[in-house]
Amino acid sequence: MLPIAAKDLEDIVNYLAQFYESTAVQQYDRIVGKIQELAEFPEMYEAYSGGQFHQFYRRMPVDKYLVFYVVRDDVIEIHRILHGSRDIRRYLDQS
Repeated sequence: MLPIAAKDLEDIVNYLAQFYESTAVQQYDRIVGKIQELAEFPEMYEAYSGGQFHQFYRRMPVDKYLVFYVVRDDVIEIHRILHGSRDIRRYLDQS
């Protein structure tokens, strides 16, 4: 997980914890659980080309969030974890 993706996850949890701590923990568990499942089938989610660097991501939905990742040989790099309502291309340019 790239540092910016770890920060995304931390921001999600901190935001949700303001309202319901149990919801924050559950969301964290769902996102991390889905990321861990990628090891078995890393290319199962749709390709997504975005951002100014035209990186070819895969986009995995987890509830209202989208996990953007890249598969490089045997390595899965998690680049961003964003709420689906955000300006995705703008945020992908930051990774």
